[in-house]
Amino acid sequence: MELVICIGNEARGDDGVACEVARRLDGLPALRVLSAPQLDVAMAAEIASANRVTFVDAERRGAPPVERREVLPAPFLAGPTTHTLDPAGLLALAEALYGRAPAAEILTLAAPEMEHAEGLSPVAALAAAMAEAMLPRGAGRLEEG
Repeated sequence: MELVICIGNEARGDDGVACEVARRLDGLPALRVLSAPQLDVAMAAEIASANRVTFVDAERRGAPPVERREVLPAPFLAGPTTHTLDPAGLLALAEALYGRAPAAEILTLAAPEMEHAEGLSPVAALAAAMAEAMLPRGAGRLEEG
């Protein structure tokens, strides 16, 4: 199973761009899609059972619309907030708890406008469309967290 984890907050404008990607992928077969405002340790079990994981997240920038890079497990230091958990740390947690961390990548999407607002800027809307085209096309079901 391919797993796509979309991270974002739709109440903060372009920060919700990954949520739009999740909606676009909803219903595609052989693809599991999770959408949440932030990463959660509970996702480690899903990650360990996946063949491959793609994280999708907004990054404050105007260009390029999408950047793709490999993610390798790396320990994270627990901090005073849950925002310290990143994709590499979540992979390391899956490996530590379940003995397995699949191949993983992250797509960061251009998101120049992250104020409290609804809707996406034209830049973020383009990034969502491009990310959708780059992701696996198996079929999945959207799970919001």
